[in-house]
Amino acid sequence: MIEIRNVTKSYGSLTVLHDITLTIPEKEIMAIVGPSGAGKTTLLQIAGTLDRPDSGSVLFDNTDLFRLKDKKLSEFRNLNIGFVFQFHQLLPEFSALENVAMPALIAGRKKKQALEEARELLDILGLGARADHKPAQMSGGEKQRAAIARALINKPRVVFADEPTGSLDSHNRDEIQEIIASLRDTMHQTFVIVTHDPCIASIADRKVTMEDGRITGETIAEVKNFV
Repeated sequence: MIEIRNVTKSYGSLTVLHDITLTIPEKEIMAIVGPSGAGKTTLLQIAGTLDRPDSGSVLFDNTDLFRLKDKKLSEFRNLNIGFVFQFHQLLPEFSALENVAMPALIAGRKKKQALEEARELLDILGLGARADHKPAQMSGGEKQRAAIARALINKPRVVFADEPTGSLDSHNRDEIQEIIASLRDTMHQTFVIVTHDPCIASIADRKVTMEDGRITGETIAEVKNFV
């Protein structure tokens, strides 16, 4: 689905990514692991079109994304890519329901439809009773589940997650891990997850190891976890 070809990225004199080439298949969980400073988050941001490489390309179904004009790229990102961050990034002045509906409203869906779809997702993720609560009234695990619902509202082809369990305790971490695995199994959702957490890496179908801005290994699970 996504092909990253010969991507290089530097910040000043520091080269963060060295000629990275990687294929992201559909309907899998890919975990990107490695020490801090390995370039994992930078690679995730470029694959998700939040940042641009100095050289190289990112192809999505053979479309070279960085050849698109900014407006077209933003539209493509909104409709095809979801994001989950370590710190949920929910807007504090809006309810969970409104936060989840936001990308659908940006995409042009009518408010009634967007809110209905957002409520359905919150129900699926066990947050139906918290729909009208603002982030300050929710636990860390609840906020992260709302962030996952927001990432899914436009039915994206792929969800990029940067340390999605990094700020959670073990109980909430296990919940988020189970949710991600379930979404892959039931909805055949593609996830690309940057993580230091061996537990969430263990559910991946494919694990990519990075070090010093380079891919140093890739392993594939022997048995797929979905049908």
